Amino acid sequence: MRFLVLSLLLIGSLATVAPARAEDEVKPAAATDAAAPAPKAKADDEPFTPPPGWREKKRGQYTVYCRKQSVQGTRLPKEVCYDQEGIRAMLAAEREDREKVDQLRRVCGSQAACGGN
Repeated sequence: MRFLVLSLLLIGSLATVAPARAEDEVKPAAATDAAAPAPKAKADDEPFTPPPGWREKKRGQYTVYCRKQSVQGTRLPKEVCYDQEGIRAMLAAEREDREKVDQLRRVCGSQAACGGN
């Protein structure tokens, strides 16, 4: 019984402390965003064309880009939608992942290079 009460108190105290830390981390990021509006303006000058397979949809006053994606464990496809910034972030993450995999392949491309045992 004591363990249950102590664990509930601990979880409650962590829940109140965690948002304060998240707010502290957001403030410096907002300050750095003010220093970098030039790249965003440059990206906005170019007309946005979604990657192949993405369709444009209107949701009220917003424009989102959607595609159907298969989910593991079910036969029903799930529709995933992002805005322009979300798609650009997703493409940047995919590009970064691809670069990491390529780097691993270059470093460890053969048994001799990896020091195979």
